[in-house]
Amino acid sequence: MNAGTLDRKISVMAYQEVKNEVGAMEQKPVELFKPWARVEPARGREYYEAQKIKEADAYKITIRYRKNVDDSMLIKYGSRTFEIQTVTDPYEAHESLEIYCTCKHRGASNG
Repeated sequence: MNAGTLDRKISVMAYQEVKNEVGAMEQKPVELFKPWARVEPARGREYYEAQKIKEADAYKITIRYRKNVDDSMLIKYGSRTFEIQTVTDPYEAHESLEIYCTCKHRGASNG
């Protein structure tokens, strides 16, 4: 993996129980860590498979290897929030993680 391609700062988030203003517990996304990443649209077969999900753009996000990333988490990049679909450790080399995710179009028209 070429570390120079990890040129975007992202936030990896997970839902956790937190107290709200009235003291009740509720599930909210909480930032876990902020790794450097490569963010790119999915291409080829990745893109074709991802288009089965309506009104969502498919992305591949690459970060350095970590044990604690799974598909229940979210990724925040700029003003966009990505839902993780799959996390892959290429060749089980423990060097990087390829995170395939979608970014839903909020308020997109169905036309």
